[in-house]
Amino acid sequence: MRHALTLSILLLGCGGDPGGTVPGADAGLADATPSSDLVTADLAAPEGGALPGDLANDPPPDLAPPPDLAPPPDLAPPPDLAPAPDLLPASNFHYYHVNHILSTGQSLSVGAQGTPPLSVAQPYQNLSFNTGVLAGGANLISFIPLVEKGVETMSSGLANLATKLARDEAFKGQTPPQNSHEILISCHGIGGTPYMGLKKGTAAYTNGMAQAQAGLAISKFLNLSYVVRAVTTVHGESDHVASNKAYDLDLNSWQTDYESDVKKLTGQAESVPLFHTQISSWTRYNAATSEIPRLQLKASVAHPDTIILVGAKYQFPYADGVHLTNAGYRWLGEYHAKAYRRVILEGKRFVPLSPATVTRKDEVITVVFHVPAPPLVLDTVRVINPGSYGFEFSDDSGKPPAIAQVALVGADTVKITLSQAPVGKMMRIRYAWTGKSGANAGPSTGPRGNLRDSDPTPSLNGHTLFNWAVHFDEPVL
Repeated sequence: MRHALTLSILLLGCGGDPGGTVPGADAGLADATPSSDLVTADLAAPEGGALPGDLANDPPPDLAPPPDLAPPPDLAPPPDLAPAPDLLPASNFHYYHVNHILSTGQSLSVGAQGTPPLSVAQPYQNLSFNTGVLAGGANLISFIPLVEKGVETMSSGLANLATKLARDEAFKGQTPPQNSHEILISCHGIGGTPYMGLKKGTAAYTNGMAQAQAGLAISKFLNLSYVVRAVTTVHGESDHVASNKAYDLDLNSWQTDYESDVKKLTGQAESVPLFHTQISSWTRYNAATSEIPRLQLKASVAHPDTIILVGAKYQFPYADGVHLTNAGYRWLGEYHAKAYRRVILEGKRFVPLSPATVTRKDEVITVVFHVPAPPLVLDTVRVINPGSYGFEFSDDSGKPPAIAQVALVGADTVKITLSQAPVGKMMRIRYAWTGKSGANAGPSTGPRGNLRDSDPTPSLNGHTLFNWAVHFDEPVL
C-alpha cells in the first residue's frame, strides 16, 4: 500500500553566504542562508517500500567532529596509458540514508537545450532540494522527490539508474533499508564558464558547499544519516576555447578541494571522487582537434581512484552540436550511474574503454584496451564510420603511411595495419581525434569512432549502455 509522510521542516540558518549570484539557469542565488519559513513536503513511498525516514530499526550513527584534514598529496607522474582495473581492495560500504551527489560544470551540467523535461515523476525515493535540481545556494530548507523542471539534466538519469542497480544488483538480498540507495542530487554549474569561474572561492563553488551544508542540516533535523558520495562535472569546452594547458591539474585541484571541504563539514571518512566526461564538441568551436580530451584522460590516468572518467560523448544525440537533447542528457546520466555503481557501490576501480598498451612491429600496430565488458565491437550502425573506424596514424616524416586495415583480434585488442612500415619518428596513434572544423558534435558528424564494448547493463529508458572508446592520442612504441 502506498503511503505518504508529511514533513514539516523548520530550519534556522543552514547554509552559508555564496558570495554572489549565479546567472542563467541558476539565477537568483544571492543568499545561501535559508529563511525560517515553514515548509511542508509530501514524500511518497512506492509499493512495499520504505521512506528514508523509516528509521525504527536503523537509527543513524552519530557524526564524528570534522577532522582537520589536508588535501591529499600529488601523486607521482603517471604513465601515458591507463592503469589496470580492479586494484582496489574490497570496499566496506557504509549505509547512509541520504547519499548526496554535487553536480558542477558549465551549460551541459545544467541541461542547456534539454527541453522539455522528461523525468517528471520519481520512481524510487531519490531527492532534490525544495528549490529543484538546479538548486542554487539559497532557501535550501527541505527535500522533495527528485524530478526535472524546465529542462532535463543528467541528474535523474544518474540517480534513478544508480538506485535500480543498487536494489537489483549491488545490495540485493540485504535487510531493508540497506538493500536500497537513496540519492540527493543538486546542481550548481554555470553555463559558458571555465574552471577559473567554478573553482574554490567562486560563487558556484560556494553554492555547492551551501548545498552540502543544507543537506547535512536537513538530514540531521530528520534524524537521517548523511554523506556526500561524489561530485560530477560536465565541463571543458570553455577551457578548450581558452587553450588551458593545465586542465588536468585543475581537475585534480577541483577534486581535492571538494573532498577536503566536504570532509571538514561532515566529518565523513568516505572520499569524494570527481566523475567527468571528455568533451566531444570542439569542432563546433572551429577547431579540428583539442587538447582538452587528452588532458581529461591524463587526469584520470594520474588519479584513477579520485578522478573518474566516465567516457566520451560522441555517441549521444545533440540539440545544436554542442548541447545534448533532453533524451541525451538522461542517457548521459545513465552512463554516470554505471561508473557510480562500480566505484561507490562496489568499491572497485572504473576504467573506461581506453588503451592499455600500444606496440608496433613493422607495419602492424597493436592496441590492447581496458574493456569494461568484453568483447570489443566495431559498430558502424550507432556511430557512422568517419574512416578507419576513427583511428589515425601520424609521424614526423611529412608523409606517414595510411591505415590499410583495422581489425579486432580477440576480446580486447585492435590490430591496425599500415600501408607500409613507417620510417618517421614521433609516431602516434589517435582515435576519435580529428574532426572537421565547424561540424556539429554527434554520432554522424563530429570527431568520433566506432569502437565499443558489449556492456549489457539495462537502461531505464530503452537505451544501450555500451562503453564507447575514449578520445585518445598515444605514442607508438
